[in-house]
Amino acid sequence: MPSKLRSIIKVFFFIAAALYPAFIFYFLVVRKIPLRLFSLFVVVFALIVFIAGTSAKGRTKGISFLWNSALLLGLGGLCFIINSAIILKFYPLLMNILFLMSFGSTLFFPPSMIFRFAVIQDKSIQGSLNEKRIAAYCRKVTVVWCGFFIFNGSIAAWTILSGSDTLWSVYNGLISYILIGLLFAGELMVRKMVQKKMPKNIPLSAAENERFGGIDTEKIIEKTENSVSLEFFIPDTSPYFDGHFPGLPILPAVAQTELIIRFAARYLKTGIDPLELKRVKFTNLIRPFTPLLLKLVKKEKTISFNIRSPKNETVYSTGTVILGE
Repeated sequence: MPSKLRSIIKVFFFIAAALYPAFIFYFLVVRKIPLRLFSLFVVVFALIVFIAGTSAKGRTKGISFLWNSALLLGLGGLCFIINSAIILKFYPLLMNILFLMSFGSTLFFPPSMIFRFAVIQDKSIQGSLNEKRIAAYCRKVTVVWCGFFIFNGSIAAWTILSGSDTLWSVYNGLISYILIGLLFAGELMVRKMVQKKMPKNIPLSAAENERFGGIDTEKIIEKTENSVSLEFFIPDTSPYFDGHFPGLPILPAVAQTELIIRFAARYLKTGIDPLELKRVKFTNLIRPFTPLLLKLVKKEKTISFNIRSPKNETVYSTGTVILGE
C-alpha cells in the first residue's frame, strides 16, 4: 500500500477515534441505524486501518496505532456477534487502560514515557547538564498522567454502567477531552516554572576579546595549536555566583562548562557550542578569587579539560566536552 494512502487512512482513523462517541450517539441513537449494520461498518473500517498499518514493513512507530485499530476491530466483531450496543461503549475505557499500561510500564522500565517524548522533541537533553533533573520531572509528570488515566477510565466505566447514551457520549466525547486539555495546560505552566529554576547555559560567542564571567584578564601559561593552559581567578562580582549561594558563593557546574567552552572558542578556535559532556567530575568547590589553572586539549571533536590550583595539587574538575558541528 502506498505510503501516502497509509498516511491518509491513519489521519481519518485518528479523527474517527476522537469523534467515536459522537458517531455512536448520532448513528445509533439519533439515526437509529441497525446495530449489526453499524458494527459491520466498524469492523470493515478497523480492518482497513489495521492492514494499512501492518503493510508498512520494518516500521515499529505505529505499534500503538495498530493496537488501537485491533481493539476497535475486536469490539466491532464482538458487537456484531452479540448484537449489544454496550460492547461499543467499552472503547474509551479500554483506551484508558491501554494508555495506563503504556505509561505505567515505563515507570518500571525507564526512561519514563514523558521523558521519551521530551527527547524526541529536543535531542540535546541527553547528555546535557540538566538531564537528570529533566528525567526526574518527566517521571513525576508520567505518574500524574497514570493517575489521570485511572480517574478518566473509572468515570468512563461508570458512564457505561449508567445506561445513559447521552451521559456516555457527553463525557467521553467532550468532558474527557476538556480535562485532557486542562491537564496539558496545567503541566505546561508548571514546566515553565521548573525550567526557570534549572541552570541555563549563557549563549556562547567566539569573539576573542569578549569579556565574560567578570574575568578581567587571564594569563597564558602555555599555548600550542591544540592546547592551552590559563591562569586566572573569578571575582566575587561575577554573575556566575548569582544565586549560588547567598552567604556562601560557589561556582556552579554550568558556569565551569561555560568557561571551558568560551576559553576553547577564544584560544583553540572552536567557535561552537557543546553537544554533551563525558566523564565529568567536580571534586572541589570553587570560591570567588580562588586561583585557577585551566588546561584545555583539543582532539578532533572533543575538548578535555582540567581545572586545578596552580599552587598545590587540588583538582576542582575534569572531563571531556563533545563538540557539535
